Amino acid sequence: MLTKLEYWAKQCPNKKAIVADQISLTYQELWQAVLIKDQTIKDSVPYIISHSRYLNQLLSFLRGLKEGSCPIILHPNISGTFQQQIKHVDGELLEKADFAVLSSGTTGKAKLFWRCLSTWTRLFDYQNKMFGMTGNSCLFLHGSFSFTGNLNLALAQLWAGGCLVLSQKLSLKTWLSLWQAKKVSHLYLLPTYLNRLLPYLTKNNMTATHLLTSSQMISQELLRHYYKKFPQLEIVIFYGASELSFITWCNGRAAVKINGLVGQPFPDVSISFKDKEIFVETPYSVEGMSQPYSVSDLGKMSPAGLILEGRQDDWVNQRGVKCHLPSLVELRSPSAKRQRSARFKDRKRRKRNPNISISFD
Repeated sequence: MLTKLEYWAKQCPNKKAIVADQISLTYQELWQAVLIKDQTIKDSVPYIISHSRYLNQLLSFLRGLKEGSCPIILHPNISGTFQQQIKHVDGELLEKADFAVLSSGTTGKAKLFWRCLSTWTRLFDYQNKMFGMTGNSCLFLHGSFSFTGNLNLALAQLWAGGCLVLSQKLSLKTWLSLWQAKKVSHLYLLPTYLNRLLPYLTKNNMTATHLLTSSQMISQELLRHYYKKFPQLEIVIFYGASELSFITWCNGRAAVKINGLVGQPFPDVSISFKDKEIFVETPYSVEGMSQPYSVSDLGKMSPAGLILEGRQDDWVNQRGVKCHLPSLVELRSPSAKRQRSARFKDRKRRKRNPNISISFD
């Protein structure tokens, strides 16, 4: 990774590497920032990064890699107890790993994993090809680099020699301004953001040709709405986990036709099943993990690829009757009529103030 950054710094020193709101770094400036000596990094193994600003997180991470200090970017508001546990990690793992990652914590407490950089970089060329990311592309993403999807795709974009665009602000007005000024071609956003953005996007302000998103929570309805509004948009959906990296990927149009489809495995990834539980064997896993490995997802294989059918903990046994919790939640959600009414009110509000700035609090 560092060799790539040095290469781009020499080949195209004045090319934009990172834009973070008002701050802009060329590849030469990025490489010079990575080379800055910091004794505290060298003396700290593992090197714990707790910056709140995304650009500082990424620069500190790259410096930690350069110093061989096994950097780890912490989630916001992570406990002091957890930080102390990180410092007492098994020395054998530290010798094998280049950095650490955390699970998202959406299914419980965040878990700590140690990873070799090569488990990501050797897949970058393939994943960049599948995601349409090149030296000419410009990727926008939002959120902490403690989340592996953000960190992986950011490094992959820099690997390709493209431009990475970040914003600390949760403001659609700011985002649109950045997209248009920097000619953003790729968006990587969680389905939650994609859902809330959609009513405000138009053919005039939407610069992206590619939309990248994870399989979790993306609905067929949301995909249909994006394709209806932007027929030429390329949507790529991937399925993965912090400890396994990427598992499968598919085109959004295929996912519209088949509910739960997450597509074909990445190279050298094998998938098997036991009572519908998905087990994965992959060369892109974290250190110290026995395989085949399961993240407790359920599914099946079809000619079109892997189809997800929920998680084991989606089901509970109530007096001998199996209940599917997501379905129960859906039954409790507001009626379609109320949702249509809310959308109508929102359209009226936007007509009164077309320059409204949306905050995603």
